[in-house]
Amino acid sequence: MIEDYRKARKIGAKQVQEDVSAGRYPYPVALSDILKDGGYQGEVPLGVMDIDMGLIAGTRTRGRQNSFSRGFMPLLEEGSEFAAKWSALADSQRDEGIREPIIVYEYLQRFYVQEGNKRVSVARFVGMPTIAANVTRVLPMPADTKEMRVYREFLRFFAVCPVYGIVFSEEGSYERLAAFAGFDLETPWPEDAVRALRSAYGSFAEAFGRRGGGSLGIAAGDAFLTYLKLYGYELAVCGSPTEISERLSRIWGELRVAASREPIAYLETPGAPSRAKLIPDLKGLAKKVLPVTKPLRIAFVYERGPATSGWAAAHERGRRDLEELCGETVETRAFYDRRSDEAFDRAVEEAVAGGDDLVVTNVPTQMRQALRAALAHPGLKVMNCSVSLSHSAVRTFATKTYEVKFLLGVLAASLSDNHRVGYVADSPVFGTVAGINAFAIGAQTVDPHSTVYLKWYASKDYDWRRELAESEVRIVCARDVPDPADPSQPWGLYLVEHDGTHVHLAEPVWEWGRFYQRIVQSIRDDSWRREGDELRGRALNYWWGLTSGVMDVRVDAAVPARQRALVELFRQGLLGGQLHPFSGELKSQRGLVQPEGSGRLASDAIARMAWLNENVVGRLPVERELSERALDEVTVSGVIPLDPTAAARREAKR
Repeated sequence: MIEDYRKARKIGAKQVQEDVSAGRYPYPVALSDILKDGGYQGEVPLGVMDIDMGLIAGTRTRGRQNSFSRGFMPLLEEGSEFAAKWSALADSQRDEGIREPIIVYEYLQRFYVQEGNKRVSVARFVGMPTIAANVTRVLPMPADTKEMRVYREFLRFFAVCPVYGIVFSEEGSYERLAAFAGFDLETPWPEDAVRALRSAYGSFAEAFGRRGGGSLGIAAGDAFLTYLKLYGYELAVCGSPTEISERLSRIWGELRVAASREPIAYLETPGAPSRAKLIPDLKGLAKKVLPVTKPLRIAFVYERGPATSGWAAAHERGRRDLEELCGETVETRAFYDRRSDEAFDRAVEEAVAGGDDLVVTNVPTQMRQALRAALAHPGLKVMNCSVSLSHSAVRTFATKTYEVKFLLGVLAASLSDNHRVGYVADSPVFGTVAGINAFAIGAQTVDPHSTVYLKWYASKDYDWRRELAESEVRIVCARDVPDPADPSQPWGLYLVEHDGTHVHLAEPVWEWGRFYQRIVQSIRDDSWRREGDELRGRALNYWWGLTSGVMDVRVDAAVPARQRALVELFRQGLLGGQLHPFSGELKSQRGLVQPEGSGRLASDAIARMAWLNENVVGRLPVERELSERALDEVTVSGVIPLDPTAAARREAKR
């Protein structure tokens, strides 16, 4: 029917006009042109299969390319022989369908047509999602680029699960996909599992495109991995197209954050960055003045309990302090030892059933659970104690502990009689390295010859105490909070006497109750909502330091008065903004980080710091050296590389 051709040609002409205006090549690209400079290794016949129409990118060789728009819509005149053949093919397609496979060549998961351009054009016009094709794979030349490494991983995936179209931008993604599905990239998947994945991804990609996913700047495959991570493979894959579309709409904010160039907004001053208008401010004031009729209900869900975790104990003190500070206007309850998904979900369901307004989680490894809870209960506010994890549905919070570590470094170096101090870090996760370096810079500030010997709690099978003793290190900065399971172990900054006894010198102090009180206030006066509106499309992280009053340093009275005065002098410099650990000249073990006269590093550069200061003796641990607990933490928010296969399996198990 010539009318179909007329409509298709009109679409094609519009596509060409748009491409020309945008400076794009307006016709199908030729694979021969793509391979002209780099060449290829060879060809591998794969046989006949159904391929996704959206993956057809061009033609095998140069030819009548200007007969079609880039989207394979026809362009030649209506009276041409080409138009007659196209119309006849369209009529045949309606009556009998397209029965003869086209011939295509696949290169980097895109298809280039050798025979069947008009069949592709008709199929695109009538909206066919797939088309039968005889496929030959063109193997690219070996190259050690990320694109080639990802493609080699795809080849392993395709060998066990022949599904085209799931394109990822990062290495390890196919391993993660396989791990989520309960399989690997070594053993062929069952046929029903392959069909289920192909169908689910097809529905997801269609919904993703329909919602405008192409404008987000994130590949559909990467978005699909986020979808699987949040909903779990079984639920995600078994859903109907409608259910998949509904779930996708719930995580759209997460995808927008993932695609952002600046995904995290660090709110470093309580109350910032709100610039609300006068009327909303008056409404907030009224809420403060008028009596609160309904208490704000908060559930604290801990991975461990205060009896076994010093970090949980610190937050639990904060919870009780919050109740004292707010009186009857706030009600809280705590759920201990909720590590498993089942235990965590039960706590959240109980909180929701009880009318709780806010759920607080206190370690980064709870982020996935917290995010799932936020998506399942859109009206519920959820927070996670972590830094630099980017999710829109869960707000994160942490303190600039590096400021206190800088002060502890100042004190440590001033007390050392041999220019040597020790630092025992926990796990190489976001924020930890900043604490190490701030301590080292603080020590270096008062003693240019100071050397920091770095050890790791997270490393297994080695005696860091013996190693520090052998290096004649007697001033040590260790864990931030005491260990409830072994209170006799030293913590904070301490001195090792010659007889082996420990003398406590100083430690970080957190006022979590004050922090939670300010969060309650932000919810009451509507600042919480305003911050979300102003920074829509970004993850919000409350990252507060000494000036907020929610953290500080405590120096023991046994420390000489001059050293206590020295710490206070530097503390005032931090509070007044005249001093910052990461401003000015910074030198790592490998050389200059930034020159003299530079301003402070950006917040994200501090949070994700992975270099060690020049006066640090030691290194970041590697994967094989880490304990299982540390591997769980690093998988979520680590600054060191992990094996993609092991990391994928660990992530899928959580």
